[in-house]
Amino acid sequence: MTLYDLMIAFILVLIGLIIWQNAGFRDRALGLAKQQCEHRDVQLLDDTVSLKTLWFGKDRRGNIGLRRVYEFEFTATGERRYRGEMSLLGTRLESVELEPHQFSH
Repeated sequence: MTLYDLMIAFILVLIGLIIWQNAGFRDRALGLAKQQCEHRDVQLLDDTVSLKTLWFGKDRRGNIGLRRVYEFEFTATGERRYRGEMSLLGTRLESVELEPHQFSH
């Protein structure tokens, strides 16, 4: 086995590990989206989140980790869909943003 073969094998294993790890993070993001929607008195739609971006980021202390940004849809009145977005750095929730929406009466 050459050094080139070892590098290719390492890269493939690393990609496989990231894909496997993302499944766990998706489940965590879904749970956090449900919590945030409940806390904000809106309903998460389709019981799903989708990965929008995956890149490196720094926390307030300067530590580097993988930042995952997930998108989801929610409703406040049951009549219209709105978009939400949440950012996780590692396993920690960094931010949640909800599209401006009408509240139900």
